[in-house]
Amino acid sequence: MLTQYDLIIVDLDGVLWRGKEVIEGAVEAVNKLMKTSKVVFATNNSSKSREQYLERLREIGVHASLENIFTSAYATAVFLEKKNLRKVYVVGEAGLFYELSRKGLLVVNEEQCFTGKVDVVIVGIDRNITYLKLSAAANAIRKGALFVLTNPDTTLPVENRLDPGAGAIAAAVEVASAKKPDYIIGKPSPLFYEIICSEVGEYKKVLVVGDRLDTDVMFAKNIGADSLLVLTGATRMKDLKESSLKPTYVLDSLVQILEM
Repeated sequence: MLTQYDLIIVDLDGVLWRGKEVIEGAVEAVNKLMKTSKVVFATNNSSKSREQYLERLREIGVHASLENIFTSAYATAVFLEKKNLRKVYVVGEAGLFYELSRKGLLVVNEEQCFTGKVDVVIVGIDRNITYLKLSAAANAIRKGALFVLTNPDTTLPVENRLDPGAGAIAAAVEVASAKKPDYIIGKPSPLFYEIICSEVGEYKKVLVVGDRLDTDVMFAKNIGADSLLVLTGATRMKDLKESSLKPTYVLDSLVQILEM
């Protein structure tokens, strides 16, 4: 079934791991896919750099390479560089700051944000979110800064629970600024796919593997690809039955690929 695909785009959180816990059989399954198809890893999680994800993948036994890893943080940096938007305020974590700085973007602090003008406010996951950060972001947007969201995930799968994601933080900024994001970079936005294709090339038969209906499966639909939903992350069978959005394939876990 899966050998028909030229390119397989694999999510990370909820597919290969949940927090620090590696999902049983997922590593072996991905390595099996890599023997017959081009595999790239595409995560909406903006908290880490591509290098950090490469280290984690190799640590758990996945035969990955840096050029095949894409994050919403990296894609946001690439997008803003192409748009020639340089002065930014960031609600996010170290991975997002790192990717932006590597592309030469100037990241300003809260004081500079309040007193000056910034081109863009970027919102990603931020587990150290404060009232001051929300205020700086909302006021900058009200003064004319573009509102860019790295990804709309409302939750993040970790061990035994779902934590708030970037979409939850963005909702607070949206209410405070009275403005919706001008651009969403990560899945389900086709912008993410355009950036992937610009670096790895275009392929005819594409499969998206993920754990979310609203981002992964919708992403596949938006780019004209097939989708494989695994039930090891944010989505449960109950959610799938109640949703009008249906994936091409459903597996309890990637481990089932080993049985094919």
